[in-house]
Amino acid sequence: MTEDAAVLRVARTSRDGRLELALSGELDNDTLPTAQDEVSAAEAEAPAVLVLDLAALEYVDSCGVRLVLLAQGVADDENRRLAVRLGHGQTRRMFDMLGITDRLEVLDREEPPS
Repeated sequence: MTEDAAVLRVARTSRDGRLELALSGELDNDTLPTAQDEVSAAEAEAPAVLVLDLAALEYVDSCGVRLVLLAQGVADDENRRLAVRLGHGQTRRMFDMLGITDRLEVLDREEPPS
């Protein structure tokens, strides 16, 4: 990996049946496999609520949207909840522009899922 290569960091916290993955850095085609592996591992634990926190991403492209929509499909199929934090920057604008924010449970920056 070169210094110019995209970097994705994932912080994982778990409490009271809720598993949260906080992604920071860049989510694009280069870093998508890492994000997918983390989401798949989280889904395998079958938490009651999986939270994907994308608010700290510096860059996200359509791969991030795809990641969320696939995770929503898994949650729906398994009768579990998926919630996302989008923040108020580029990530939120992308989801709003695509018209999918209304189809997701979107949390404010520090709001826990109810």
